[in-house]
Amino acid sequence: MTTDLAQSVIHLLQDQQGFMTSNELAGKLQVSYKTIQRVVSRINRAYGNNVITSEKGRGYKLDYERFLLSRLSGKSPRDLSLPAERQKELLKRLLLATPSKLKVADLAADFFVSESVIQSDVSSLEPWLKKYDLTVTRVNRTLSIRGEEKDIRDALMEVILGLSKDTTVNFEAVKQGLAEHDATFALKQVDVVEQFLKADLPYPYDVNLFSHIYVLISRIRKFVKLPIEDRDITRLKDKVHNYPDLFSVSGIVKHNLENYLGARISENEVYYLFQYLISARFTGTDFKTKAGTSAYTFSEALITLVSQDVQLPDNAPAMIDELVSHVAPMLNRLENNIRLPNALLKEIQDEYPKVYQSVLHAAGKLTKKFDLPEISADEVGFLSLYIAKYVESSKQPKKAIVICTTGLGSSELISAKIRKDLPELEILDVISNLNLGKSLAKHPDVDILISTINLPEQKHIPQVLVSAMFTAKDKEKVEEALRGRRDG
Repeated sequence: MTTDLAQSVIHLLQDQQGFMTSNELAGKLQVSYKTIQRVVSRINRAYGNNVITSEKGRGYKLDYERFLLSRLSGKSPRDLSLPAERQKELLKRLLLATPSKLKVADLAADFFVSESVIQSDVSSLEPWLKKYDLTVTRVNRTLSIRGEEKDIRDALMEVILGLSKDTTVNFEAVKQGLAEHDATFALKQVDVVEQFLKADLPYPYDVNLFSHIYVLISRIRKFVKLPIEDRDITRLKDKVHNYPDLFSVSGIVKHNLENYLGARISENEVYYLFQYLISARFTGTDFKTKAGTSAYTFSEALITLVSQDVQLPDNAPAMIDELVSHVAPMLNRLENNIRLPNALLKEIQDEYPKVYQSVLHAAGKLTKKFDLPEISADEVGFLSLYIAKYVESSKQPKKAIVICTTGLGSSELISAKIRKDLPELEILDVISNLNLGKSLAKHPDVDILISTINLPEQKHIPQVLVSAMFTAKDKEKVEEALRGRRDG
């Protein structure tokens, strides 16, 4: 079973108010009804409980509550079989060992399989490695991965942390399965950056910086001296005068790393850290990512093009100002070839197809106009979130606290959708779960908690678990909770 087919079944059932038969699902996905039965069975095994229920004569229905709780626990249809887990671990070992060679016989012994199975696993992994411009070298029954250090680290970020897998990401979930002391140290460095700049680093930039530091530690532990690439350092040195604070804090983190590891690190690592920071978006009043004329020009052009396809509100200046804060670091990411996984991409494409397609079309035109590298689907998704927020915005009196772990406009998006779909609510606060106690103390008259993560039960306050995109099913759940509140 492919993950794409499993995800398609889930998305169809997620959008369905009632049941769907095997034949209906099979017709929409152009597969046999027996394939649908097998896929549903494997999805339920993958999630560890029956997230999809069935009734004879009626078909299948998604148990939305179980589905959300299972996703928050980190389970996914990608975890379907032992071979998949073995291949993931094999890939991690090869990447961490690069440029050294690993003996096929040793790997086979570690995984309790034959050498031919290891060779077959590696062949299966090669298409995935290609997206990071990495190749496998086979010499005298040894295996190694070849490629540039930056691409190896980018690949490790996805393999070790699975950044592109989950809709919601929090550090406690990310830390599971990692070396505890290294993960704690890497988290501390994210705090160091935020405190130095007196600014917040929202998701997914905080996770991206955390993963870069964690992967760097893992690589240094494996090879005290890493391969040095001077290719981009000169270009980055030219940017230091524009971002002196970011360069200074990069040096502080590098110094902290040396103290933590008890080893000297190449000065180039300061520039690698600096590269990530100039490609991030900061929030807060004390520090803003420097936005050049190109960011404003790009944002204005994007709004102009998208407005030809999508009805946008009249407050274009406000839209452009907010978009610039995202576009400025995005342009740095494109220049530095930094990948930023978008965990909500599939849901954005499904929930806002017109907005996404319009932004995709506009992005293609703008890359040619401004001679930019190709803008990835992930980046198009992030841009679409900002546009969707303004499409959805409809300020009405409300009353709720929204708890959301995702950032990059998604917290604003979910609150905008709630305002539009549930005008009886006033959103008092949009927070992370860490700030719940403080927010409850500040707003003791709150009527309902709407959260994308599972929360401890609060006395006398109903709470509803919803998805980050706030679908029609989520709206029904909130309305039901509010009815119970009124009836009680």
